[in-house]
Amino acid sequence: MAEIKQSQQPITNPALVQAMDAMKQERNQKNEVTFVNHLKVARFLVPANVESVQQAQANEDGTVELKEQPKVSFILFNNSEGEKFFPLFTDIAEIRKWGDVSKHQLAAISYRDLCQFFQRNPDNGISGAVVNPFGQNIMIPTESLIRIINTEAIAPGTQIQIGTLKEEPTELLEALKPHFATQESINKAYLRVMKREDKPNPNFLLVIDTTVTGETALKQLFDDIAAVAKPHLRGVELAIVPTANRFGQSALRDAVPFYEKASGITMTTHA
Repeated sequence: MAEIKQSQQPITNPALVQAMDAMKQERNQKNEVTFVNHLKVARFLVPANVESVQQAQANEDGTVELKEQPKVSFILFNNSEGEKFFPLFTDIAEIRKWGDVSKHQLAAISYRDLCQFFQRNPDNGISGAVVNPFGQNIMIPTESLIRIINTEAIAPGTQIQIGTLKEEPTELLEALKPHFATQESINKAYLRVMKREDKPNPNFLLVIDTTVTGETALKQLFDDIAAVAKPHLRGVELAIVPTANRFGQSALRDAVPFYEKASGITMTTHA
């Protein structure tokens, strides 16, 4: 599996651990949202056995060659009902609570890659994941795993700062402009930077002036934009909102559109 890598650098998730401890102490909406936001950007240690197997590969000249390919076998945990869960450890100290890890190899996996694994293998017989099973022991059913990665939530009272980009993501803007030019419903587009107190890193905020209305139609429009943007984000998360709602309006203070349909001119923002 290409997304699974043997761990080369120490894996630590102090912000996620703190968020889990806070949620265990008091389960409220703000603590849950903070936990989810740190979970989505986390990388975990997972116990696995990696062995080399020989696979036949046909060459262009018609000959067949045996090549060594890695085979990864995950170590799954069972709960009291016999359900299988994918264990996720936030750091080496947590995985050592399991016992002697020298008998197994450790791999690193991101939360996003884990979700892709579940999406590609819907009938894998695994009921979900469990984070730090010998610590906070937070179980996440498969359905919730997928829903979390595809949703964005902001807890009431969360402090949000909106600002101007210090440096333009040229690659991202040049990918979005021609896409917007094919969308009759998009009039203007603005790119801001957004920092939330419940997330470890700032993210891009794309504000779209569009004639599209209705939750379903807007979701489709934004999903298409996100698909175009994804290869050019360089690890930065992207949030998309319409100018029609209150949050979108508030984000436009002192903003200049980088795309404007009406004049046929694309414009750039300045720090």
